[in-house]
Amino acid sequence: MDWQEVLDVGRSDAAHRRQEASVQRADAAECAAEAKNATDADTSVLWLMRAMQQRSAAASSNAASDISDSIADHAQDVLEHLDPDS
Repeated sequence: MDWQEVLDVGRSDAAHRRQEASVQRADAAECAAEAKNATDADTSVLWLMRAMQQRSAAASSNAASDISDSIADHAQDVLEHLDPDS
């Protein structure tokens, strides 16, 4: 894998992870709404636990996107150092 490929893959992965986080946050909001509308405490707790799980997954996806961006940033720095005209 060359540096341009590392850059491209890193940016693509970061975008994918940010999209995942967005979906997971939306799922968490839906679960929280279900918890509010639940007719009994047990069901409400289960929906709240699911909401927490989705929020945790979103945080993980955000962290992964930050890491992928950092990798891509490094690859971009290397490429610019190799070819200062770019």
